[in-house]
Amino acid sequence: MPHKCPVCDQDFDNETGFYWGAMMVSHATTFVLALILHVTIFHFYGWETAPHLISLTTIFIVLVPVIFRNSRAVWINFFVNYDSAYRKKGK
Repeated sequence: MPHKCPVCDQDFDNETGFYWGAMMVSHATTFVLALILHVTIFHFYGWETAPHLISLTTIFIVLVPVIFRNSRAVWINFFVNYDSAYRKKGK
């Protein structure tokens, strides 16, 4: 993630610990995805451990970068207002 937005110059390094809330968003997202995956696998395989571990590990290795970036974006959008017409006003 860049330190500043190239369009509006918004500083993404707000203060120490600002993105700790993003960890909570990431945790909630991961929990919901794991729950959905667990229910789906339980429906087909029951309580067998191997299908659960293999599928959870595979899915989350692929999705960790996506979840990480989206969680930071969701968290900063709670505190920074988005102005779609900023370019027009700024130039």
